Amino acid sequence: MILFLLGVANEHIVPRRKKMDEIDHILLWTIKVCLVVLFVTLPLALAEELPGDNYWLACSGGDVNVIERSLEQNPAWIHATTANGEACLHLAGIYGHGEVTTLLLSKGADPNIRSTWEDGLRMHPLSWNVFGGHVENARLLLENGADVNADFDSMVDKVHSVTVTDVALQLQGLEDGDVRFEMMLSLLRKHGGKTMEEIRNANEL
Repeated sequence: MILFLLGVANEHIVPRRKKMDEIDHILLWTIKVCLVVLFVTLPLALAEELPGDNYWLACSGGDVNVIERSLEQNPAWIHATTANGEACLHLAGIYGHGEVTTLLLSKGADPNIRSTWEDGLRMHPLSWNVFGGHVENARLLLENGADVNADFDSMVDKVHSVTVTDVALQLQGLEDGDVRFEMMLSLLRKHGGKTMEEIRNANEL
């Protein structure tokens, strides 16, 4: 009787083991294939996330052709940042490169991206353009979703926050005949720009 039961058990267990072995074999090969794909694609993905100096120089220098070619080959660079945490959209604001700003925004660049550098004051592209007096570039950003009242850290001290309207008010009239910041202030007010004090007072109501 015992021999009969053992025989029956073997008939059921052995096929099951064979099936489990086949499943294990398939799973093993699946894991191997996944690892191969990972190791092949990982270096490409890492390279895609790390633009070179030529790209950053094109951003600050206004070289639209270099930027456009770079983004065609590496679309993820639209969200990349430098070692100091600034995006291409920040760097385009140094000299107010409108063509670069237009290109970046058309490809989905975030107009409210902030500097992640420790001493970057949490600044966004609009603030760079306001400091530089680049009225038309500021207009482009505002018309494409830039938050006119997004605060950032003051250059005087990091304790207090300011808005671009605060900056425009501080800079207007500093140089005789320079009307850029009056124009900037008018533009910001048109888009609902407020000082930090005005924002606080409104929040207290």
